[in-house]
Amino acid sequence: MQYKTTQVVLKEKFIGHDARNLQELDNVLNSWAAQGWVLNTMTTTVAGGTGLGGGDRTVFTLVFMHQ
Repeated sequence: MQYKTTQVVLKEKFIGHDARNLQELDNVLNSWAAQGWVLNTMTTTVAGGTGLGGGDRTVFTLVFMHQ
């Protein structure tokens, strides 16, 4: 069995709570699934935004497995 780990960072809007690049998470999941990898574990971490851009960042750590 093999494992693959990757991270996807989603940035929230300064005003409101809609992720601007949720499609990026979909693309990563679908890309690895198309290659036969199965999502085994997913964790999230949220960090507050700083600077002029503002907005929070959600970091998804994805662990895939392949037999």
